[in-house]
Amino acid sequence: MSLAVHVVGHASKRGLIPRVPSADQLIGDAERWLTVEYPEIVRSPRRQQTPTGEPQLIVSLHPAAPEASVTAGEGGRVSLVAPTSAAGPGYHTFVTSVARRLATELSIDWGAGGPAEAVGDPALDAPARLALAGAPQPETGSSAFQERQAVERSYLGWLATELAGAREARRRGGTGIQLELAPGVRFSFDGAIATALGPRDDAWLERAIGDPRVAIDVTPWWADATDARYLLNRALCLLWTEVRWRPPIDPVEQALLDEVARLLWQAFPLDPSLAYPWREWGELLELRGVDEPAATSLVRDRSAGVPADQPLIGYRRAPVTVLHEGWRLEVPGSFAERRGAEEWWGGDASRSVTLAAVPTGTAEGPMPPEAFLQQVAGDLGSEALTHQVGNVVGRARIGSDTESGVEVGVVEGYSAVLGSGAAVRIVFHDPADWQWALDTWRSLAPA
Repeated sequence: MSLAVHVVGHASKRGLIPRVPSADQLIGDAERWLTVEYPEIVRSPRRQQTPTGEPQLIVSLHPAAPEASVTAGEGGRVSLVAPTSAAGPGYHTFVTSVARRLATELSIDWGAGGPAEAVGDPALDAPARLALAGAPQPETGSSAFQERQAVERSYLGWLATELAGAREARRRGGTGIQLELAPGVRFSFDGAIATALGPRDDAWLERAIGDPRVAIDVTPWWADATDARYLLNRALCLLWTEVRWRPPIDPVEQALLDEVARLLWQAFPLDPSLAYPWREWGELLELRGVDEPAATSLVRDRSAGVPADQPLIGYRRAPVTVLHEGWRLEVPGSFAERRGAEEWWGGDASRSVTLAAVPTGTAEGPMPPEAFLQQVAGDLGSEALTHQVGNVVGRARIGSDTESGVEVGVVEGYSAVLGSGAAVRIVFHDPADWQWALDTWRSLAPA
């Protein structure tokens, strides 16, 4: 089982007329405090509702870790859930510190809401459970925080299990194995496993299983300190998994490149001896259009000493496979992405793909693929394109659209198997991309 922080408590009464804050007020207060106290750590905060209608704050605190959540309910009940294994023991220590400070700021008594609920708790996904109770009680009154030594042991045990599983999968011929990377995307890479700090080969995997000092080489946040190593690793995680390696197309992508550059500039003076990604750093500055002679000169000079045959950092330099509702689709790694409950969208300045998928069935059982296609693609006409690969059957139509005022090419495609169907809409500005669009539709297959 992997490492996580999961604590439950109750907010106390406060104000001139003492009252327990509403659930919405608690979530608003938590968001304001987090973004003010940790402006360089909190990423992409957003509010949503749980399936039972409770307000919830979702935040990313590290690019290698799954998002953390703060949920508030009636009567001042508050819970915090943060899977921490993917980032490491240092991240776990940081999250527990945040939980303690949040409790002080919002007058929450962790532990007053019942047990920590970390062992086998259905609120945590199966890979994010860990027994957290039994450690000395912190000042909040909760017994849900482990000390560093216990966290480190738990983390190394989890990592050893993950690496052993990867080695066994490799022995069975497995490829594309990813270690705790974000769900929904599969990267293409050379090596045995992909990690947040880059791919590792089979020789590394064998060494790491026998030596924890080798294994922690893929831990983005090992030490408790936010030192140069932490800053560099945080930047490397972003370079490997999030940077699209093309000029940014919106403020979000601009902010990402700025974030990476800031992390690298903060790390370098603290420890110039670390292995900085000089070529990628220079590329990033060029993509962002930075024109600062002193800065670019330093990076350019250091880049000149990097061997030309050294592989470039960045999984998204190659195509990626998107997973959505039981289907997979290969798209350029340079695509920006948006994922909703019903649709996935990816695209850049000249091309885009929208993907949706649903289970299909009737009272008699799963729907045959031909029946699904007849329902959703029956109006494509006699000139509709068809294809069949194994049990996947598809239909599509290629045409154009002028609604935006600019004529663009469009492929409307559908694919189905027994019990499941998917639809894609592919838009392209360059007429030469028609073959790419059709190939993308034909690549649609069950995950």
